[in-house]
Amino acid sequence: MKKILCLQTGILQVNTYILKLNETEAIIVDPGGSFSEIKELLTKEQLSLKACLLTHTHFDHIGAVGDVLSEFSECLLYVHKNEAFYIGKNARQNQLKDFGIGVIGAYIKKTMPASLPEPDVLLDGGEILFEDSSNFNGGFIVLHTPGHSVGSICLYCKAENLLISGDTLFANACGRTDFKGGSETEMRKSLKKLYEFPSETIVASGHGEISLLRDITKMQFFL
Repeated sequence: MKKILCLQTGILQVNTYILKLNETEAIIVDPGGSFSEIKELLTKEQLSLKACLLTHTHFDHIGAVGDVLSEFSECLLYVHKNEAFYIGKNARQNQLKDFGIGVIGAYIKKTMPASLPEPDVLLDGGEILFEDSSNFNGGFIVLHTPGHSVGSICLYCKAENLLISGDTLFANACGRTDFKGGSETEMRKSLKKLYEFPSETIVASGHGEISLLRDITKMQFFL
């Protein structure tokens, strides 16, 4: 059984991951848009959603959050506490306040509803989630990895040697740090943390190809 499904969703083709916890339940990471495609895949796989996790709250990663939570009433929304401000009843207003200039502002106005559901679970980093999963033994540890944004997180499953890295780390780059809440200093610290994992770690990033940590060589100079 394939445990990890990936769709490219939304206007910027975010990698949306559907992780099968067991035969009937899954979690979704970063539903960036394209809800009809997400729903079609979940229906085909006969899966219900237990949780929706956001690696961060930039507009391109949250476009289908409202639809997901509306369709799956038992699905809980997880986000780092530092970015809860960008989710909830004033989501679009708060996003536009901090990211509303130029093309990004136009995208936010085009793709985001005025409000989104409030988060159910605020994360600090260090939590272990879904330990009872039959497919991901031991569950996922939440890593707070600021740099691209103030509340960026990664998810690491030791048993599967799998890192869901969001926009912190790509196949041969790291996320940009020039948005509000970004920090080059914090990015360096976060990357050092990630490079402590085994070189064979599978890096499933927020955009682009899945890779192995050992092959992401361009980031070494940044450390």
